[in-house]
Amino acid sequence: MSKLHRHPPGGGVRAELGSVRIRKSYLLALAILVTLSISQVHAQYSQSGSPASVASSRVVALTIRIVMLGFASTDLNSSYLTSGIDQIPVKYQQILQGPINTGVMFNFTYQYLYESPSSSIVQNLVTYLTTIGTTNDTTPGQAGFNNLAFNRPGSEVNHVHNTFYNATLVEGWLSNQTQIGPAPIAGYTLFIADLHNQLPSMTYSDYVAYNTPCSALCNAVAYPHYYNWNVTDVDLGFEQFRNFMTGWGGTGRNYYIDLSAGISNSTSELPIQVAEGARGINPSSQYGKIWASEFINDYISGAINNLFAADQLYPVSYSQTYNFQLFVFDNRTDLEKSRGPILTKALNTTKVQQQLQALLPFATVKVNANFFNITKYPDLAAVVANATTKVKDPILSIPIVDARLVWNWLSTYGQGHIIQFINATHTTSTYDIPGFLFAFQGDYTFAFTFKEDIVSHQPPGSIAGVALGDMILVDQSENILRLGDFSSIYNEPNKGVGFTRVVTHELGHMMGLNHPFIYDLTEDFTNSIMAYYPESNTFSQFDKDTVLRGINDELLIVAQTALAATGSNLFNAGSVASARQEMTLAEQHYSTMDYAGAVPHSLAAALDALRAEAAGSLFSPGLVFGLIGVAVGVAIGLFSGYFFFRKRKSTANAIGYNLCPTCQQPLRWDPVQMKWYCDREQKFV
Repeated sequence: MSKLHRHPPGGGVRAELGSVRIRKSYLLALAILVTLSISQVHAQYSQSGSPASVASSRVVALTIRIVMLGFASTDLNSSYLTSGIDQIPVKYQQILQGPINTGVMFNFTYQYLYESPSSSIVQNLVTYLTTIGTTNDTTPGQAGFNNLAFNRPGSEVNHVHNTFYNATLVEGWLSNQTQIGPAPIAGYTLFIADLHNQLPSMTYSDYVAYNTPCSALCNAVAYPHYYNWNVTDVDLGFEQFRNFMTGWGGTGRNYYIDLSAGISNSTSELPIQVAEGARGINPSSQYGKIWASEFINDYISGAINNLFAADQLYPVSYSQTYNFQLFVFDNRTDLEKSRGPILTKALNTTKVQQQLQALLPFATVKVNANFFNITKYPDLAAVVANATTKVKDPILSIPIVDARLVWNWLSTYGQGHIIQFINATHTTSTYDIPGFLFAFQGDYTFAFTFKEDIVSHQPPGSIAGVALGDMILVDQSENILRLGDFSSIYNEPNKGVGFTRVVTHELGHMMGLNHPFIYDLTEDFTNSIMAYYPESNTFSQFDKDTVLRGINDELLIVAQTALAATGSNLFNAGSVASARQEMTLAEQHYSTMDYAGAVPHSLAAALDALRAEAAGSLFSPGLVFGLIGVAVGVAIGLFSGYFFFRKRKSTANAIGYNLCPTCQQPLRWDPVQMKWYCDREQKFV
């Protein structure tokens, strides 16, 4: 028999109150978890004000120390020199092959040191230069070695007394000058000199005489001074003499510009004492001091934009391993092949690898080359034959091979035959960069046409190479491979120019590096393989800083973005704390310009932050388990949720650990688009 239980008076009310207490406890627990899951971390980076920027940005502080050699503070309008109109206060770093910036804003602090002409450091510098100086006289229009800036016959100048100072020795001397104080902890030193009263220098009278036709007996002599260095091709031994520079730097974090040097045919920039006369400037007047300040600031701007805070050509991308796969095709005639050189001696993969390893010290760098006679690939041979034209570069008078036809045949953006050679991948584990090298017959060279024109570059060819984003194309003609046998200036038989320097240069572009002279030609005088004039075989310290700083910036922005998208809860608190700690360690190395030492911490910060973001999602299965556990008061629910996240954390061993919802393959993070990308599906998710 069943019994009816009668509730005591008021029992219904007490039961309702108990139900309310239980519901409030549940809602409180839920509210706490929700609050934890959406709480924002403290922002360490500002939002970019640039209209074409990535999602978040870093503010990077750099100190620029400017040492004015041969200037007293009264020679310039110092307040105008440091005004916000002329001085660059900040700069958004751009990616030039794309309408975006990197998310980095440089914030500059300037230090000015004035060393008057009578100061000990200027006097010591002049004494040192006088000790190492050499001379070589030239006559306008003469054959062989000549000063191309004074090479027009028929003017009043019929003789040029050139003085040269070894650029490498000058750079070393300046780097050892302790009396100017220690170098900036995070920054660069720019030496700007005016030595026209201490060294033999071009004058305004020389400028006028050279631009005046000779009408009678003309015997004016010009006395310019320059900085020089010699370089030898690492493959085939051809020596080149680079004599007419007005600045130098790149071995360390210093750069030197002599405003009184030149004029150089490479830049056509007037020395300051000549420019004053040509512009009718009285340097002692009020406006003269303002004009000189503007003149100097233009050079400062060039050094900052080209070297100290350079833009990127392509986005700098992190990977554990970089594979540079080179495919070399011999398109020379049988007779040319018999004369040599053998192409395996015209490319030194060890030298290429060493330079790229110096640029990417945190990664494994592999360089592999495969050599073929182009007849092994008849379709490619046919394309090259069709692209081999009778059109000549109008400046150099050499015939061209239309580079766009070859690129179209190879590229996945065109016919896609690149897959015959390599299936390139671009992930944070492996980054493949292919290069296609051609030895052309005669003096043929790659060129890009534009309407009726040919886009030409400096000798030894219209273009010796080009970085196209998905590959590099490089060429050397038979005449360049044996340049010493054809040169009318230098007698260097059996010597030539190989592929190594050009290949390394173009691969530097693929890593994100620009030419160091895109904003001011002066910085072409840099000890960098990315420069043209010096023909250097090494990356500069500025190049290394640009790439390594870019790698850290990319990873730290990923970390910051991920942390900003999540919060700290019971399940990801460890990852959040670890990410913040690694970011702090990365910034400690970064702030002292130990960019290589910062990379492991920046990578760890990005990984931990992405794990925290995945674990911080309110609607992830693990968090649902956790909420159920709180609601029902069962400890195993919390344990299940915690275990779920711990398991995900232990298996996430790369940045691109998320899975594509379509094919379930790992995704990779695209720091430019700030999205996950599936290489198999070829789409963002």
